[in-house]
Amino acid sequence: MRAILLFIFVPTMAASGTDADPRIEARKREREKEVQRAGIDRALSKEMPEALAALPIFGAIDWTVRELPFIGKGPHEGVSGAGMAVVDGQIYFAGGFIPGGDETGDVARRTSRWAHRYDPATDQWTRLPDLPARREYTRAVGWESSFIILGGYTQGRPGLPGAEVFRLDVTATEPRWERLPLLSVPRSHLSVGVIGNQIIAAGGNRYDIAEKGYSVRTIQSLVERLDLNSPGKGWQRSSSIPGHPRGWSATAVLKNQFYMLGGVTWTEEARLRLSEVLRYDPAIDQWTRLADFPVPISGWEADVFAERYLIAVGGAARHWNDVPFVYDTVSDRWLRIDSPLPPGGLFNDPGVCIIGDTIFVAGGEGAGGSHFNHFLVGKIRPHHQP
Repeated sequence: MRAILLFIFVPTMAASGTDADPRIEARKREREKEVQRAGIDRALSKEMPEALAALPIFGAIDWTVRELPFIGKGPHEGVSGAGMAVVDGQIYFAGGFIPGGDETGDVARRTSRWAHRYDPATDQWTRLPDLPARREYTRAVGWESSFIILGGYTQGRPGLPGAEVFRLDVTATEPRWERLPLLSVPRSHLSVGVIGNQIIAAGGNRYDIAEKGYSVRTIQSLVERLDLNSPGKGWQRSSSIPGHPRGWSATAVLKNQFYMLGGVTWTEEARLRLSEVLRYDPAIDQWTRLADFPVPISGWEADVFAERYLIAVGGAARHWNDVPFVYDTVSDRWLRIDSPLPPGGLFNDPGVCIIGDTIFVAGGEGAGGSHFNHFLVGKIRPHHQP
C-alpha cells in the first residue's frame, strides 16, 4: 500500500483573486475535489494496518454532521488549527487557518481573528470580540471563567510565530481580550493544558522561513508553566520533553496529569511522526513514557471522557485518519471506536472537545491541503459502563 503525504501547512501569501482566470480557478477547484475524494476513499478505516485493526473495540459514536456557520465550505475554504476549549459547558472557538480568507485585503487574511461561542443546549453560535491578533495553529484552554489562546502563527511578509497569550473573561457583560505574559519562545502547534492554577505549554514549532519553516532547529522540546493566580511572575521553565522535541501532538489533562500523544519531529535527515505517549506530572516535574500508540501519528486532538479515557480524533498516520481511538489511563492500553468520522479522512488539525457523553469535532484539513467547515457532534456509546 502506498503511504500518504501529510501536508504540514507552509504559509503562503494569499492572492487577491481579482485577476484570476475563471477557467484556471475552475480547474483548480476540480483538482481540489478530486484530491479530497481520494483522501476519503483511502482513509484509515478502509485500509487499516493490522496493529490498529487488532485493537479491542471500546464502543461506538453516533455522529451528526453539521457545519461551522461562520466558515465557508470546503475544500476551497474551511478551517484548521483553531483554538477550541470548554468553559462553563459552552464551547469557545477562535483563530485558525482559513484558506478562503476573510472580508479584508490584509496580507494575513487567511489567518483568522474570529472568535465564537457555541451553546450545545440551543445549537446556536454567537460571535465574540475578535482576537487582538490573527492566529492559526494556535491552542486554547478553559480555566474558571476564562477562555485562553496561546501561541500560533500569523501569515505575512514574512509570516511569524506568536508568543502572545490572550485571555477572555466569558462572564463579563462586555467581554474583552486581555494579554497575559508572553511565552518565552514564540511557537505554533504546541500542547497546552491547565492543572490547578497553572497553564502548561509544551513543545511546538518556531516557524523560521530561513529553515523552510520546519527543521531540527525549529521544533521545540521546551516546557513552561504560568501560574494564573500570579501571572506577573511570568513563565517558568520545567523539565523538557524527553527524547525528541515535538509538535502536532494530541493533548489532554486528567487527574492533574498532562498527556501528550504522538506528534511530529524533525531530524537533520527527515521529518518523523511519533507513536510515543508521554505523561507529565507537574507536582514532581517528571515525565513518564506510557504504552505507545501502535503506529506513528500526528495532527490529531484529544479530550477526556468519563474521568478515565482519552479519546483522540483526526490527524494522519499511514493514511488520513477517520477513526477515533481511545487511551485507557487506568490499564495503560489503546482501544478503538467502531464508528469512523463522516465523511472520512478530512480531520487533520481539528478542534476536539467532550462535554459529558458528547464529543464535538470542528474543522480540519484533508488530502491535498483541502479544508472543511464540518462540525461533528457525536454521542459516545461505550460497550461497557465506564
